[in-house]
Amino acid sequence: MNKTLSFPSAPRANAQAGFTLIELMVSVVVGMVIVASLALMFANNSRARQEMEKTSQQIENGRYTTQTLRDDLRLAGYYGELNPKTLATPGAVPDPSLTDDASVAAALPLSVQGYHFGKDSTAYSTMPTGLSSLLTDIRPNTDVLVIRRVSTCYSGPTTAESSCSAMDTSSSKYFQTTLCSTHLTNITDASKIFVIGTDSTVFTTTNASVNPYTPTYFAQKDCSTAAVTRAFNLHIYYIANNDVSGDGIPTLKMVSLGANAFSSPSSIAEGIETLQIEYGLDTSGDGAPDSWVADPAAGATGAAAVTAWTQVTAVKIHVLARNPQASAGQFTDTRAYVLGSTASTDNTFGPYNDGYKRHVYTTVARLVNVAGRIE
Repeated sequence: MNKTLSFPSAPRANAQAGFTLIELMVSVVVGMVIVASLALMFANNSRARQEMEKTSQQIENGRYTTQTLRDDLRLAGYYGELNPKTLATPGAVPDPSLTDDASVAAALPLSVQGYHFGKDSTAYSTMPTGLSSLLTDIRPNTDVLVIRRVSTCYSGPTTAESSCSAMDTSSSKYFQTTLCSTHLTNITDASKIFVIGTDSTVFTTTNASVNPYTPTYFAQKDCSTAAVTRAFNLHIYYIANNDVSGDGIPTLKMVSLGANAFSSPSSIAEGIETLQIEYGLDTSGDGAPDSWVADPAAGATGAAAVTAWTQVTAVKIHVLARNPQASAGQFTDTRAYVLGSTASTDNTFGPYNDGYKRHVYTTVARLVNVAGRIE
C-alpha cells in the first residue's frame, strides 16, 4: 500500500508590503513642511548676510571718507621750509578755480577754504562761477572744502633721497623756496622767496626773483645746490549726485590742480549723501579753537573775510553715509540726522522715508601746520 507524504503549508505574512495612500500623503506634507522651513531659513540667512554686507560697505565708506579728509587737513598749510605767515594776505578771498601761477601763489595764506550750503539749500557762501562749473553734478545741501599744501616728499633736482617720483611739469605745478642766507637777507619782498610753476629751468638755472644775487636760482643752505622742489597740491572736495552718470549713488569726489588745469572729478567714496563742515576759529592767538562756525567769513568781505579764514586752526567733519542699496520692503528710514550747526541752529537732515539705512560720522582734524605757527 502506497502512502502519500504531506507537508504543512507556509504561513502567510501578517504585515502588508508598501504604504497606504494616507501614509504617503502624510509623508509628502511633512516633507514639504521641512523643505519650506529650510528654504525660509536659507532666505532669511541670505537676506541677513546681504544686509550685513551693505552695512559693512556703508561703515567702510564713512570711515574712509572721514579718514581721507582728516589726513589731508592735517597737512593743510604745509609749504616745506616756507613760513606763510611772512606772506602778505590777499585783499579778498581767492577763487580756488584760478590756475595761473600768480593766483595760486597769492592764495597760499589760506591753507583751508570752504563754501557752506545748509540743510535748506540756502547758499550761505557764494561760489565763484569758475568753481561752480568745475564741480560737475554737485549735490544740493552739501559743503565744499578746499585744501592747499605741498607734497611732504620732494621731487628734485634729484630723487636720491626722495620717495616722490621725478618732476613732471606736464602734470603738476611745483613749489620751491630758498634756504640760502644771501637770498633771505637781500630779498625783502616775502612773496619773492618762493616760486610756483611748471618751468623747470626756473628751479635750477635762472629765477628772476633772485637776480642779481648769487646763485641765480633758489638754493639750499650751502647757497650752491639747487633747493628741492615739491609738487603743489590743491584739492577740492564735494558731494556729487552720481558716482557714474545716472547711477543715483551720491559720492564724495575730488578735483585737483594739475599743471595748468584741474583734473576731472575722481570718486573717493560711494554712498556719501551729505558733507557738512564746521571751522574752529582761534581768536585768542593760542592755536586752539575758541569758537566753531559753518562759514568763517559770514557777513565779512575783502580783507576781513580773508583774516577770518586765516584764523581757522581746526576743522570738524560731519558725514552722512548710506547703504549702497536700499532694504526694499524690510526697512523705512524715519530718523532725523544732525550734522553740525549753522548760526547755533542744528543742520538736521531727514527723515528720508526710504529704504536706505544711514549713519552719521564725525571727526575733528587739527590743522597742525597752521596751529603750530601760532602757538
